[in-house]
Amino acid sequence: MHCVFCLRCIRERIDVDTEYARLAIFDAKDPHTGKAIRVIANDPYFIQSAIFLDSDDLVFEYNRFFHLAPYFKPDMQRSLMIGGAGYSFPRNFLHEYPNAMIDVVEIDPGMTKIAREQFRLIDEPRLKIIHTDARLYLNELPNGLYDTIFMDAFGTLFSVPYQLTTVEAVRQMHRSLKNDGVIVANIGGALAGEGSKFFQAELATFRAVFDDVRIYKVVAERNDSELQNLILVGIKGNRQYETVEKNSMASRLLDHEYRAQLGPLMPVLTDDLAPVEYYNSIAQNFRKPANGN
Repeated sequence: MHCVFCLRCIRERIDVDTEYARLAIFDAKDPHTGKAIRVIANDPYFIQSAIFLDSDDLVFEYNRFFHLAPYFKPDMQRSLMIGGAGYSFPRNFLHEYPNAMIDVVEIDPGMTKIAREQFRLIDEPRLKIIHTDARLYLNELPNGLYDTIFMDAFGTLFSVPYQLTTVEAVRQMHRSLKNDGVIVANIGGALAGEGSKFFQAELATFRAVFDDVRIYKVVAERNDSELQNLILVGIKGNRQYETVEKNSMASRLLDHEYRAQLGPLMPVLTDDLAPVEYYNSIAQNFRKPANGN
C-alpha cells in the first residue's frame, strides 16, 4: 500500500498508457510539508511514487524504513529492489551508500521511461535496471548474490502481485541472499481484524522461510485494525546486533518495532493457493479515506 493522496490539490495532470498500466503524472502539494511534489498514480485513491520538486529528500515515510537494512547488514554491497516506479528510493540509496550498487527489477519499461523524463532518474554504473517479471528474475538468480532485498511491488491500491507473495517466491528471495542477508518489504494491510488477512498470511509465509522476522509500523500510533504501511524484515541467520546511538535514524526506525504477539495467523501463501486479491478485497471495506502514509 502506498500513501493516500488527496487528488483535489492536483495542479496539472498527464495521462500515460504503458504496456501494463494507465498512469497519471501530476504536480501537487504534499499534505504533510506543503512542498511541491510530482506524483505517479495508477489508482484513484493511492499514489505509487513521488518526488519533491526542490530536493531529493524522500517524500514518503515508509521509504525511510528501507534504511533498516544496514542495521541488520552493515557491510551491504549489492542490493536488489523489486519494484521501481518513480525510482525515488533507488536514487536515495545511491546517494546514501556511495560504495554500494543496486539492481532494480521493474516489469514496466514505460514506468522507467517516465522516471527518466519526469522523476530525475539518471543512469549510472551502480544502478542496473532489469525489465521483467520479478518472479521470473528471482527464479534464475544464483545463490547468495545479494546482501539485501527491498520489496516494494504493487499493482493497484495495496495489492502485491500474488506471484511475489508465496512461500515459493520467498524461498527464492532467501536463496538469493547471502548467509547473513536481509529482506525489507513494504506491505499494505492491518495487523488485526478483518482487514489483516493478507498481512497475516504474508507474515506466516515469511516465518516459514526466514530465521528471524520482525514487524515495524510506519506510523506507530495507528490502531492495529487500521490499514497502513507495515514493514516486514526477514533476516537470514540468527545473530546479535550492535546498540545504535540514541536519536540516530536507525534508532528512530527501530523504535517502531511491533512486539505484540499475533496469531493464530492465516495459512501460508503458496503457488497453488494465494488468495491475495480476495484478502485485499475484504480489507478495502475497512479503508479510511484520509491522508497519510
